[in-house]
Amino acid sequence: MAPSFYDPNSADEQEVPLPSTPLIQLSSNVVLQPPLTRRGTGPGMIAFLPTLVKSPTPQKPKPLDPEPIQKWAEEGFAVVGVTGASTSANVYDALAKGVNALLELKELDVREKFAVYVYDSSILSVVIECIQGDSRLACLVAIVSESLPDPTPSVPSFIHLITTSGQLQTSSSSSITINRYPNASTNFILPHSADYNPGYANLAHSRTLVFLRKILGSPIFDIEAIWEEHTYFEFEMRSVAKTMGTMVAEPYVNHVPTMTGGVGRKNLTAFYRDHFIFANPPDTKLQLVSRTVGSDRVIDEFIFKLTHDRVVHWLLPGVPPTGKKLEIPFVGVVNVRGDRLYHEHIWWDHATALLQAGVLPSHVPHGETGQRLRLPVAGAEGARLLVDETDGTSNVMFGSEWGVQ
Repeated sequence: MAPSFYDPNSADEQEVPLPSTPLIQLSSNVVLQPPLTRRGTGPGMIAFLPTLVKSPTPQKPKPLDPEPIQKWAEEGFAVVGVTGASTSANVYDALAKGVNALLELKELDVREKFAVYVYDSSILSVVIECIQGDSRLACLVAIVSESLPDPTPSVPSFIHLITTSGQLQTSSSSSITINRYPNASTNFILPHSADYNPGYANLAHSRTLVFLRKILGSPIFDIEAIWEEHTYFEFEMRSVAKTMGTMVAEPYVNHVPTMTGGVGRKNLTAFYRDHFIFANPPDTKLQLVSRTVGSDRVIDEFIFKLTHDRVVHWLLPGVPPTGKKLEIPFVGVVNVRGDRLYHEHIWWDHATALLQAGVLPSHVPHGETGQRLRLPVAGAEGARLLVDETDGTSNVMFGSEWGVQ
């Protein structure tokens, strides 16, 4: 039987070690980070990073998004990071050093081809020239501003194009894929930059991941199974430690309607321990309606069912128990990085939650003539219609019984 309270001495609440393979210094400007996944093996990548970028203001909170070397290692890559390579000789040397170091790495599982990612657009043309002729350098990812790379890369390439104009640029090469990011900086992916754009950075990362997997054939994870494992520890076993063990070093959860959850490992652990895993009513059930599985995201539609017999801090914070049975339509967007969760974005129909709990009136005063407005909020019938499109009637709220009475 699952526990009903947190016991720090329980065997199920002992901290789960995170992947922690140390960074290897190859030279003053070249490092190697083995994969930071539970699997522990993966393909190789060589990333050319800018030396200097404009720093954000001290008042701005540091984003959870890790720097590229750690982020790609958490995706399951063995990553060689290069800074300060500005000449052909520097780039050739870094590529040779990187490939040799990757081939010596026991954690490398794809040995015949590697990816090259150029974050520093100022050296892109040099990198393109240097990778030609080495069949092991199988693909290129680059961030460029306004114009496509010159010379044209000889390998399959994925270009993040920064543009301030409405002009649609295309490539004559079928091996070049272009994605556009209006009015961004070439440093928009770098979390330590003042020009960091989290929305664009997430989009670029997911797109790049699809491209790299197509070319390298790895790393591939069963992200649906990873999500199922997480929810098993969360709702059935009710273990804070094991739930957190399925997540990256610095994860977060955001329940959008109530702005509850936790940002960062420390805060999220406290949230799960004090306000979520042991705070849900014993009859809580999740009825899955649909699931969409992408490259790095699982999107669930589901009905969250419970009896409101206690204060459910994350769902109805501060609302005393009403004893009402609730059936609430939910959507969860779960981002999986490698073989662990990075974040959960959870939405639900908060109006129906309040209405079903009996704390949101069906009618409110309207105007100065004693009229009342019937709020356009559905109860549990909305959840039933989501599950079965024939179990209910659409457009009832268009009728005269709704609106101003």
